Amino acid sequence: MQLTWDQVFAWRLGQQFVAPPSEASVPDIVDRLCGVQAQVTSSAELAVALRRRTSEPDAVVRELNSGTLIKTWAMRGTSRPRRSP
Repeated sequence: MQLTWDQVFAWRLGQQFVAPPSEASVPDIVDRLCGVQAQVTSSAELAVALRRRTSEPDAVVRELNSGTLIKTWAMRGTSRPRRSP
């Protein structure tokens, strides 16, 4: 099988819910991406909103407050929300 670079890029954008945007929930998006960089909360909100067909203000913060997502620290000290176990 041979793939063009355009096919590879299209597959990656689809797998990351970028093109087309998804109907997936915030936790499902964070789960698919294996976390979202959240050292700055607004960056996490933007990363998730970009991937949703219909974005909602403070969607990540609501999931963090409900316990559906948690913030963890990587070895270098940046935080990222992850889906609760």
